[in-house]
Parts: sequence; C-alpha cells; structure tokens
Amino acid sequence: MDILIAGVSVRGFVESAVRSGLGHRIVAVDHFGDFDLRLLCEHRSIKRDLGLSYDVRHLMTACHNLTFDTVAYTANLENHPSAVEALRRGKPVLGNSASVLSSVRNPARFFNFLARSGIPAPEIAFSSKVLELEPDTTWLRKPLRSGGGHGIAVHAPGDRLERDSYLQEHLNGMPCGAVFVADGRDARLLGVSEQLIGQKEFGAGGFRYCGSILGPVGAGQVAWGDLIGRVEQIVGAIVREFHLVGVNGMDFILTSGTAYPLEINPRYTASMELVERAYGINIFDAHLAACQGRLPAFGLVPQSSAGFFGKAILFATDSVVFHHPQWWFDRGARDLPCEGERIGVGRPICTVFSRGSSRGECYDGLIEAAAAMYRAAREKDPPREDG
Repeated sequence: MDILIAGVSVRGFVESAVRSGLGHRIVAVDHFGDFDLRLLCEHRSIKRDLGLSYDVRHLMTACHNLTFDTVAYTANLENHPSAVEALRRGKPVLGNSASVLSSVRNPARFFNFLARSGIPAPEIAFSSKVLELEPDTTWLRKPLRSGGGHGIAVHAPGDRLERDSYLQEHLNGMPCGAVFVADGRDARLLGVSEQLIGQKEFGAGGFRYCGSILGPVGAGQVAWGDLIGRVEQIVGAIVREFHLVGVNGMDFILTSGTAYPLEINPRYTASMELVERAYGINIFDAHLAACQGRLPAFGLVPQSSAGFFGKAILFATDSVVFHHPQWWFDRGARDLPCEGERIGVGRPICTVFSRGSSRGECYDGLIEAAAAMYRAAREKDPPREDG
C-alpha cells in the first residue's frame, strides 16, 4: 500500500511508519524537509522544493501529482477539514474524517459537550464583554485554528477579539497531554506527559510548546492510578461523542488533582514518539490497526516503573548556520536542518531527547543536550567528545 503522510512536520510519524516493518511505501510531504526525513522515504518539502512559506494551500500544491492509495496527516491539517477532504481525492483516510475534524475542533460544540457530561473544564467565550462580567478571571485569546501554542496570549481589557479567535479561561496548573488510540467507540490510553511551555532554556517564550516529559506526572497532586483512571474516563466519553479513530491527543491542565480538558488534537502528536521510546509501542501500527477497528491490549498504570522520557524542541535565540547534521543524527537528535542551512531567530533548530529515573534527571538531561546544541550552533566544528 502506498501511503501519503502530510502535515507541517511529519518526521516522527514517518519514522514510526518506516519502523513498523509493515512494508508500505511511504511518501512524505511537509514544510521543513528535515535532513533525517530525507533518509527515510520519498519526500517533498514546501520550503526546500517550492521555496515557499508554510500555508495549507502550499501543502496541497506540494502534494499535487503524487500517487498514493491512502492518506494520513499530522499537525495543522486538523484545522482544515476541507483540505483533508480535497487531499484524499476520494481515497481512504487513515485517521479522522473531515466531518469529525469539523465537529471536535469546534470549541463551542466541544465545551458544550464537556459541560453536559459534567466534565470539569475552563470557561470559554466569544466576546470581550466577558471581561466586564468576570473581571477577576484571566482570559487567554486563542485562534480557532490553533496549534503548538502559536497565537495564544493573555487577553486584556481593550484588546480586540478577532472573528477567528475565542477566549478561554486561564487555569493555573501543570500543562499536560494525553495520548490515546481509538476505534470510534472505545479508546486505549497510551501515555500521559507534562508539556513544556515557553521554556527559555529551549529558546521558547509565551505559550509556545517546546517539548514533553512522559512518565507518572502529577506527583504530589494525585495518585498515578487515579489520574490515569480519570483521564481514561474523559477520553472514552469524548471518543464516543465525536467518533474519533486512530491516534489522538488531548491537552489538559492538571490542577489540585483534577484534569481539565483544553482541546483535542485529532491526529499524531509530538509526544507520541516518547510513547514509542518508553513502552515499545509502534504508534503507526497502533494507528493503522485502530482505523481498522482493532485496539491494542495495553495498560498504562503498570508502566510507571519505566521512568521518564523527554524531548525538547530547540528554537534559535540567534541567527545561526547549521553544520554536521549526520553527526547530530548519529547521537540521537532529530528534525535536523541540512548542512549549511541558516536558521532565523525564533525558528526551530532540532529536537533533542533524554531519559531518567526521575522527572528532574530527565529534565536536566534535556537542559544539557540543549546547551550542547546551542554551543555547537555558534561554531562550525561539532563538539568534542571525552575519551
């Protein structure tokens, strides 16, 4: 079977598909065209091959004339159901349909369902008048077509609320993500992670997503088994209401032991490769099987002894020219630029990984890996290795 995988960045999903060993021919189309994606399969890059910035219309152009039997997608396309429908050209979609995307990505419908189901969630509003009615509440302005924290900001009195944005109550707590696989009726929870948001150590700021730490999160707030049980209940209810299939993610805030859903990411998410590294699950295999109505026999609670697995997306703090992608690839970095590529301030450089027996050990490993990459980015030669 020939499978097209398309989205703003597809390396992780493609790597999983290739590693699954199912023997499918993979064709990849994304914006970056990373060095390591080029090692995996036939590919097209909006940036490298078309010389264009990312836009869903440019993604569609890059997919033109490609031959495939079915299509899977990653980030950003969940915000463009009509593009998903056009992209498939009447062929099957491995994932949620355009109609499912239109429903679950509609904040009004999603939060109305949570309220009807008695699931705790932040308030939302579509008018700035709510600031006058609830002056003691902090509100976030979020684009309707959001992703990765882009465009999210605190909404202050006097700020304009555009028609393509809405307001969400800001809750203090730990930002988290749940990874699950579904068959339209039932779900299996595959992982829960702490999300790293706006960390300056990784060149990020504001509400920008810059990584995850997978493991038994919430220590001191709630018992691991209790948290897993509650998240499973929430995910199961959402799957039955919106008929989600394949792998999906749910962003939530954990505060005082309670999980507050923020949104569903109805496609492959960034933390899924940590699930693969930690628990030995092939995400693409699980995705394909779930789309065919088969869910894995997997329990998350016993996995707490596996430790903590982290990733950090590094953003350029200065304009740099990247060198030695193969050297970094051999040492575990991913999403790498090509040799001699210039990375502008605020643009992603690459992804680094770490693991540890504790959350602190894992996080320190990410900090160390990030520091090494930033030092090397300012130099032409790769770092020296002791011994």
